Amino acid sequence: MSGLPELPRPVRRVLAVVRKELRQLMRDHLTAGFVIGVPIVQLALFGYAINQDMRHARTVVVDHTHSSISRQFIGALEATQTFDVVEYAATREEAQRMLQAGEVNVIVQIPPAFTRDFYRGRGMEVSLIVDATDPTLARAVRASANGLEARLNQRVRTFATTREGSEAEKITESPWRFSVLTRYNPELRTPVFVVPALLGVILTTTMILMTALSIVRERERGTFEFLIGTPVHRFELMIGKILPYVGIGLVQIAIVLGAGLLLFSVPVRGSLLALGVASILFIGANLTLGLVISSVTANQLQATQLSFFFFLPSVLLSGFMFPFSAMPVPAQWLGQLLPLTHYVRMTRGILLRGSGLGDLLPEAGALTLFLLVTLAMATRLFKKEVG
Repeated sequence: MSGLPELPRPVRRVLAVVRKELRQLMRDHLTAGFVIGVPIVQLALFGYAINQDMRHARTVVVDHTHSSISRQFIGALEATQTFDVVEYAATREEAQRMLQAGEVNVIVQIPPAFTRDFYRGRGMEVSLIVDATDPTLARAVRASANGLEARLNQRVRTFATTREGSEAEKITESPWRFSVLTRYNPELRTPVFVVPALLGVILTTTMILMTALSIVRERERGTFEFLIGTPVHRFELMIGKILPYVGIGLVQIAIVLGAGLLLFSVPVRGSLLALGVASILFIGANLTLGLVISSVTANQLQATQLSFFFFLPSVLLSGFMFPFSAMPVPAQWLGQLLPLTHYVRMTRGILLRGSGLGDLLPEAGALTLFLLVTLAMATRLFKKEVG
């Protein structure tokens, strides 16, 4: 060491500051975890969970024939892996109710004359009705249906060339015909798909961050202890903290909804009251989560980092940008734990399909459960912080 030249004083001072910053980062476990965790989470999400290949669209079949030919056709439909038959409906009205409630994405209707037309070689027409609130899903269904139609017709033409005489003439050139109809967004416009979900993205960003920073800021300024010293109960203090932000969230919804209607002609087919109830549940879930974040962080930087760490998976796994059903099953499980996933389904259902709260009870129940769990966590952590 004595043979090495002595570093200049400015360099030594810079190195001293570097050592000090490294020690501080090592002591700040949340920041260190953020530095390591964010690249890993992004790699896992974009490399594994995000998938543009649309598969396993939830499908309900209305089969008016119940024959072996119709069952073979349903098997060929599922073999494409685009369609996943999850229900069978007795009537078209029952299937349409399921489509409006968001329980299925596609209706496949097999007409009563399907089997007779098959054996007579007159041609079979099958109707597919697609929920086009997600244009990516609608395009994938149309492309898969067209591909299956071409393959089935090719088989028939190959079969016809092996026949002789009048029997071959019974078979038409293209006996299989698929009629694909798009509902709720027939023009497949992207703004119609994005704007309803954007309500949830904006609320997730603002509500969590504003609540977390509000309490942490008061703790840093020293005014939080003054609030604790007042006769206000701890639970009352938390409720009083979040109630103003409920009003702010509703104002944001009105702004985005009005702009979407004015600029992009986004339809409002459902009840605004139902949208308000769903929004209050979602806002409450985000605000209580902000309280939890504020209870486990020591400063505004940590609160911002932890909020962003939650925000990224919420946007990517909620179905806001990418088809939810195209994600791997573990990613779907994780997405089901996030409130934004359920709120996106509710806003698209209410605004685009005209669904009521009765049709969206599972999503409303999931938001309520998340709200109660995070409120209990915030209360417990809050007591520990001030106790």
